[in-house]
Amino acid sequence: MLLTGKKTIILEGGGFKTSFSAGVLDAFRMTNFDQFNAHIGVSGGSLALSYFLSHQYGAYFKSMKSICKDPRFIQYTKAFSEGLMNLDFFTEIAENEFPFNLKKAVNSTKEKDFYIVLTHTDNGATSYLNPREDNWLDMIIAASTVPLITKGKHLIDGKAYSDGGISDPIPIQWAVENGATDIVLVRTTHLNFKPSYIRPEYFASKLLKADENIKKHIENYQLKLKSSIDYIETIKDKVVIDQIAPEKSLNTNIFTNSVNSIILDYRYGLELGLNYVANQIK
Repeated sequence: MLLTGKKTIILEGGGFKTSFSAGVLDAFRMTNFDQFNAHIGVSGGSLALSYFLSHQYGAYFKSMKSICKDPRFIQYTKAFSEGLMNLDFFTEIAENEFPFNLKKAVNSTKEKDFYIVLTHTDNGATSYLNPREDNWLDMIIAASTVPLITKGKHLIDGKAYSDGGISDPIPIQWAVENGATDIVLVRTTHLNFKPSYIRPEYFASKLLKADENIKKHIENYQLKLKSSIDYIETIKDKVVIDQIAPEKSLNTNIFTNSVNSIILDYRYGLELGLNYVANQIK
């Protein structure tokens, strides 16, 4: 199977909440902790892992701070047309201000696996794809593409995709079913998460002009999160799963506008990442 015998790291997405994940990965880089043979990224988690694989310490964190401060990124007037977040501007920032070292990332994955989780916009099915040098950037753009929040879809090799978090927000079951038995899961959802009674994504799904499966995925997003978290409990005696997750809700949210919140969550991720590494070398 794809992941048999491979130490696997999985990163949940969550927009600006992945500042926490960036902190965890930077803690790994500063301590030269890189024991992973396979990497699985969802949404912003795929961006964070891309910078991790390119060995660009601190670059993803700096890019989030820069984007957050720029009024061109959040476009409230375009939420129902081009999307709330301007992904083209994000691409500009990533290419010009904090260039992503694509060649180094590609070189890093010659003997390691990297899967980006995506959702087909035509039928809501989930894909777990290996990026190539010629489509890596398109994949991470697609992985951040969500109806209403961004432009809704992005083409890769002629097919339309959206954020994989829509259909599989924490792909732990896919990893286990594909042979993973030694997993580090970096979550942005806090440890004691429970679906709220009032779920904004439920109402958002009713406004979408999208495939019915996509609308259903979005409507049940929090329930899917909880299902993945509950799944971990059912396999913990058979599979080693180390979770690095906040104890309570993070300061950031999907489209935060506070640099201070990003800094606080990044530092929290650094702390938990360093604690994890320290426990591994005892």
